[in-house]
Amino acid sequence: MGVPICGACRRPIEGRVVNAMGKQWHVEHFVCAKCEKPFLGHRHYERKGLAYCETHYNQLFGDVCYHCNRVIEGDVVSALNKAWCVSCFSCSTCNTKLTLKDKFVEIDLKPVCKHCYERLPEELRRRLARRERDAKDCKKKPSIFL
Repeated sequence: MGVPICGACRRPIEGRVVNAMGKQWHVEHFVCAKCEKPFLGHRHYERKGLAYCETHYNQLFGDVCYHCNRVIEGDVVSALNKAWCVSCFSCSTCNTKLTLKDKFVEIDLKPVCKHCYERLPEELRRRLARRERDAKDCKKKPSIFL
């Protein structure tokens, strides 16, 4: 019959039609799955068959920076089993910006640059190295359950 049917209300669409996600929609029925606001021509983001506005897509599925606790927009630095904004990934001692190419160590779940690490007391560096070795040894040993 040629009359499009709305993917939300299943009624015929007379007037403007939104074609998205393999369906057709009344303009006012193509909405964010979280806030239910119509996109009205704004970009939508899809996840598992649902449409989201940029804000809610990022809140629900985006990477959150370990340091600033905000959704990361742009490049993500993945280090120390965490996600960081490029601008937040820095030495926790001197705040020097770090990249994954820089040498750093993890102390208290935070990155410390090689320069700051070398300025730590020798005894502390020995304990940190021993703790790192012990952690690696634990991962190598098979677990035995009785």
